[in-house]
Amino acid sequence: MEAFYQTVATFCFTLLGLWWGVLQLRHDDWVNDPARRRMAYSVHLAFVIPGVMSLGAQTAGDIRIIWRLVFVVAGALGIAATVFLILGTQGQGAPRGWFTRYGRWFAVALYAVVVLLALFPAMVTALFGPAVKPLQIEGLLFTVIVFLGVGLAWDFLAEPKHRQEQ
Repeated sequence: MEAFYQTVATFCFTLLGLWWGVLQLRHDDWVNDPARRRMAYSVHLAFVIPGVMSLGAQTAGDIRIIWRLVFVVAGALGIAATVFLILGTQGQGAPRGWFTRYGRWFAVALYAVVVLLALFPAMVTALFGPAVKPLQIEGLLFTVIVFLGVGLAWDFLAEPKHRQEQ
């Protein structure tokens, strides 16, 4: 699992760096508009939070409380920030793609499951048997969260220019 979490962390922070490059290209369009600034931050969080959680999983080693604590704190922050950003962009001319409308709510639900499994890792064994480890299920959840972040970035980037100017 260590190689998986190394890959996820590297991938997330690489995507974050690319996203910062995109922000420089569209800086004036997005930073001056509160809804677009919040959308850009939503994408930012979709890469930062799983990246930080992956770093936490790597540093934990055999000390389960470390990854569990990191997942609970980061997942709770992910829930709070994502809900705040969703509510802050509704009806304000934000992109209207699937990932923008529904994907962020799905990410909130996934963060909640991450927190729940970090708090109660025995649930994984109860649901899937002893061969499946909590960090494996958490890794699958991260994969979907990052996928949703990439989709959110696409919704935002693929928005027609004429809609942005309205």
